[in-house]
Amino acid sequence: MIRKLKYLIVCSGLLLTAFLAQRCANAVAPTGGPKDSTPPVVVEAVPENLSVNFIGKKVEITFNEYITLENANQNVLISPPLSEKPDIKLKNKTVVIKFKEILTANTTYTIDFGNAIKDLHEGNPFKDYVYSFSTGDFIDTLSIAGKVLNAEDKKPVENAYVSLYAADRENLDSLPLTTVPNYITKTDKEGRFNLNGLANKEYLVFALKDVNSNLYFDLPNEEVAFLDSLVPASYPWTAPPPQPLDSTTIDSLAMQMDTIAIDTIAKPKDSLAFETMAPTMYDQNSLDLTLLMFTEVDSTQVLLEKKLVEEGLLRFAFRHPAKEAVVMTPEMLPDTFNLVTTHSAEYDTVLWYFTPNVKDSLWVQVKYDTLINDSSRYSLKFKESKNARRNREPEKLKVTNNLIGRGGLIPKEDLILKFSEPIVRYEMPDSTVFKCDTIVFYGKLAFEPVDEEGFEYRLTTPFSADSSYSFELPDSVFFGIRGRTNGPIKVDFHVMNDDEYGNIYITVTPPEGMKQVVVQLTNESGKVLRQEVITNKQEVMFDYLTPAKYKLRTILDTDGNGKWSTGNYHHRLLPETILEYKDPLEIRAGWDIDLEEVWELKKP
Repeated sequence: MIRKLKYLIVCSGLLLTAFLAQRCANAVAPTGGPKDSTPPVVVEAVPENLSVNFIGKKVEITFNEYITLENANQNVLISPPLSEKPDIKLKNKTVVIKFKEILTANTTYTIDFGNAIKDLHEGNPFKDYVYSFSTGDFIDTLSIAGKVLNAEDKKPVENAYVSLYAADRENLDSLPLTTVPNYITKTDKEGRFNLNGLANKEYLVFALKDVNSNLYFDLPNEEVAFLDSLVPASYPWTAPPPQPLDSTTIDSLAMQMDTIAIDTIAKPKDSLAFETMAPTMYDQNSLDLTLLMFTEVDSTQVLLEKKLVEEGLLRFAFRHPAKEAVVMTPEMLPDTFNLVTTHSAEYDTVLWYFTPNVKDSLWVQVKYDTLINDSSRYSLKFKESKNARRNREPEKLKVTNNLIGRGGLIPKEDLILKFSEPIVRYEMPDSTVFKCDTIVFYGKLAFEPVDEEGFEYRLTTPFSADSSYSFELPDSVFFGIRGRTNGPIKVDFHVMNDDEYGNIYITVTPPEGMKQVVVQLTNESGKVLRQEVITNKQEVMFDYLTPAKYKLRTILDTDGNGKWSTGNYHHRLLPETILEYKDPLEIRAGWDIDLEEVWELKKP
């Protein structure tokens, strides 16, 4: 009886285990294995990659899995470029390229797929795949590589065409304006490019942001980059001098030169061709070029804009600085018109502020040398929709000040209020709250104009450097030329102590023969905060800097205009060089950065 009981217990346990195992097995869904992260692989090419004596009309490249071919007309580049774009289609796992024209004899062609090829299911890209063939007896195997950067901020330029023009062509400098290049490729996200399958020649290297897709630099808004010297094509590796072509040498070179087919090397007629292509030591600079991309600026001075931009504000904008421009009216103006003329810091814009509703219109003449002689009548009635006028609240003066950080006033500076338009008068109340530390005073604050136009007013009420201050001004104390007044103004300030700021000191040596350089202080994002122009070796100081990270850079100011100037391909002028200091500089409160090492600038 006991044996039977034990038997039943064991059987029940086995049945229960089997039941639970089955339930567990049914509850878990299959995972499907790890995610496929492998890009497609070429399993066959007809004809083979790096084939010679090509006479066909199509190329077929088959992969080990189904793929997608994204935007082939834009992403697949063929060098040398063809007159007619070939048909590029996908058939199952095979890319088929059909040529519509007879290919040039004795020429190496490369088909650069870039990132156009991806596997169908996971989208894994088959990056930078290049297929090459030759219509002659041998394959050209030289290369030119590098990167394209924005000339001003040195950021990589993606999807720029990089073209090569053989130096033995006539009218070489004008070819990028009118002629399809010998070789072409595109830059990647890092601005890198690589041109392969090149003949043993020197080349003009030219980069273009092609707006109208014709491969020519023929629009003024197209960005370009170029090198001012020819570049020889080179082998993309370092190798010893050529050796006799015994079997050991052939095996060694074949391993290095994945761009040369082994069966081609073995042929007696190709041995001589291979020998002439034997790799040599290359100039690293020719394979790591840097092209700086820029937009040309038309040097012709023109009046770009003459417009009533706001009520009581006429703006005259020029293409270039126009310090000698004359903007005037032949009319007699009443005193109540209150015309104030000012200009931008670059002198490329002239602003006329005036009191609205005094005159309905005005004749204005603009003259600049013999290039500009414009005369026209302007309506002084600012037009806006009835809804905008009805919903618009009376505009107030915009008021800022010269404090930095948390209400810090630079030692020995005055507290200055800055207004958005000229101030014609102010009416200070007899009793104003003026707080010194914890003591409150009531009195009349005194201000006086800083500039002739009346944009800035300084506080002349005395204060000391060892206290904190606060004052409040009510509505409608300052009256602008266009009838606007200030809203309530509250200012808290103190003279900065040594432990609130830091200074940067650096000695800079301009390159030999350079007229001047511009040393600039920028924030982390590259915005220029201050600058100083120097003509010889000297110490540059940027003082009263609040705690933050800063950068230093210099402009090799070739034209001496005190700012960065772009390039001009038509005049073969490269953009001015910008050199960045090796490291960012972090200012801490109460600490100075005194760089002992002299920053010796060198021309590129």
